[in-house]
Amino acid sequence: MPRPTGHLRTAVVSAGATVLVLVGGWSWAADLVGPGYDARTESISALASLETPHRWVMTLALLLTGAGHVVTATALGGARSRGRLVLAAGGVATALVALVPLPSRTGSTLVHTSVATLSLVLLAAWPLLAADPDGPPVLRPRVARPAAVVLLAAVASLALTVGAPAGEGWFGLHERVVAALTALWPVVTAVGVWWSAGRRVGSRRVRQSLGTVLLTLACVAAGVAATAALPATAQTRTYQATVSLDASPGRAGELVAETTFGDVEVAFSGLAPGIRAVPQVKANIADLLSRPNISLAGLRPGPEELNAAIRDVAVGVLARFAAGALLLALVVVGSWALARRRRPPRALVVCALLAWIVATLGTAASLYTTYQPERQRSFTATQVLGTLQRNQGLLDDVETRASQVTPYLRNLLALSTALQQKYAGGALEAEPALRVLFVSDIHGGNQYPLMRTIVEDQSIDLVVDTGDLVNFGTVQEGEAAGIFSGIESLGVPYLFVRGNHDATSASDTALLRRMARVPNVVLLEPADGGYQEVTVAGLTLAGFNDPRYFGDSGTGTREAQVPAREAFEAAFADLAAPDVVASHEPWALEGVEGGVLLNGHMHSTDLEGNRVQVGTFTGGGPFAHFVAGEAEGGGAELEGQGSSFDILTFGTDCRLSSLTRYRFHDVIEGRPSYDDVAIVNGSGIDTRPAEEGRTCEPGGEPVVTTVPAAS
Repeated sequence: MPRPTGHLRTAVVSAGATVLVLVGGWSWAADLVGPGYDARTESISALASLETPHRWVMTLALLLTGAGHVVTATALGGARSRGRLVLAAGGVATALVALVPLPSRTGSTLVHTSVATLSLVLLAAWPLLAADPDGPPVLRPRVARPAAVVLLAAVASLALTVGAPAGEGWFGLHERVVAALTALWPVVTAVGVWWSAGRRVGSRRVRQSLGTVLLTLACVAAGVAATAALPATAQTRTYQATVSLDASPGRAGELVAETTFGDVEVAFSGLAPGIRAVPQVKANIADLLSRPNISLAGLRPGPEELNAAIRDVAVGVLARFAAGALLLALVVVGSWALARRRRPPRALVVCALLAWIVATLGTAASLYTTYQPERQRSFTATQVLGTLQRNQGLLDDVETRASQVTPYLRNLLALSTALQQKYAGGALEAEPALRVLFVSDIHGGNQYPLMRTIVEDQSIDLVVDTGDLVNFGTVQEGEAAGIFSGIESLGVPYLFVRGNHDATSASDTALLRRMARVPNVVLLEPADGGYQEVTVAGLTLAGFNDPRYFGDSGTGTREAQVPAREAFEAAFADLAAPDVVASHEPWALEGVEGGVLLNGHMHSTDLEGNRVQVGTFTGGGPFAHFVAGEAEGGGAELEGQGSSFDILTFGTDCRLSSLTRYRFHDVIEGRPSYDDVAIVNGSGIDTRPAEEGRTCEPGGEPVVTTVPAAS
């Protein structure tokens, strides 16, 4: 067997990095898109479509993946040149997948489909052409050819799931498995050729350093596994919880309390392992509940009690972590001694000891620095526990129905509230300057009785609606559904910008003129031109309409927003940037100055910098499924979705203090059931520095100022 040539170390590194970039790219991109994206059914390409938020992540991942395949093909010695050429061509085709993106997540083009298919076929076929009877074992025909057959069969199997209707089937998961297989085989080949060549990694000192790093990572994994196998226990007067560390990278920096009624999830900024707690009710809860006038406040652990429990369980978790990491280090040293039947060298003992110390102290430091109240990013409660976020009025209502509440649920509500007060205290400000209910995409669903309940229960000062009030752009639809009387019944100012379903043509202003007759409605861009800026509690709110209309082509939506955005920016050029700017589509707000930017249109929640995207309030409206698919490239806007709304709380420093996000279902049936509620720290959204001397105080009537359009 001739000695393989080429830059084998480069091939190993590039092939390995390619897999990490591809899998990491689609994982990160899907996480940024949020709950509206379903990786089981939607393709990888959907994450890079022209109308997908954060599309740059998947686009860059595809470009880097393609470049990685080209580098691997160039550096891979031992393989026949024709096979390497096909691998490089597959890399180029992968990059082209990013350069000819889909028009939308639900759209498709012949060019994109052809390029994507070509890339997978080339990446599956290259081992067949690279096979060499005289090459390294991994490239010999008895290995390379069966591998190519398996990969080609996997690619061909995609035809079985590609035709499933949107939201159904398993094409997304199927495609990911196939893409991962085609990306992994170059890694297997590169490592196999490198190994056959007898190559080593650097000098002896370099290998020792690399071994120490790998052993440190292994100690971290063993320590986390030890906490999962033998969790520590936190204790207070009324509850206890088993606590362990979570090995999942996706849970890094998250504290999750799992209960039968839902989870409490608190996210922090940091790279520490996730923390998982399973609360349990202590036996003495029955005695406490038998006492007269028992309340949630009486069950709730106080700050000192909670801090003491956290300190105790932290010591227990770290002790288990250290023991698990030490056991792994001892196993490595002992295995070496048994295999060689002699005393382990001093260098190995030192490396193992160093790896254990770094893993233990490093993990302890990361846990301490990450899980601090000031680093909290969001607070989420799911299922039944999600209702606890609604406000103190809800908790009072729970108190009045104490006889109907099980001891277990009462105790968990108390625990969840205690965690919220510790890690999301800013969201519970007693007297914020302004509380804004943010809704969008009503689509003819008259759920204003529900909205009125939210306004009353949450002490809402005003409502911002970013459009798509109706489905077909007509006033008659709104009248028939009782939309306008529903808005009037709210009793608070209702700030409105038009969506693309709120007109029948580019010049149609009928809905805007009808809305102007509702007493509590403020049109941020009235039908007769110009804009209206609203000042309330010292905060300013403005916005502009969507220039699109129902029945338009649905293409070029990003470009269609440019004139409207430029007209708004020109009108406000000489004024201070508003604290809140609202428009219907996300692309309308690109580059707009403002404290917080609000949009709807996508029927899914999103958060990108200071841009807040809310989902549909009515799940797309009662006619959602009837109109789905009517407009080419845009029908998917009206598919049935879960319902949602946001509440923005502004503090007395005139900045956003918290964003509370609600998701629920069964709204059309009149039985809204909350799926989850998340509290996001406002300081991570509204990043403007506090203005010296500026304060905002609750109360006062809204003041509307006319801002003329720029000449």
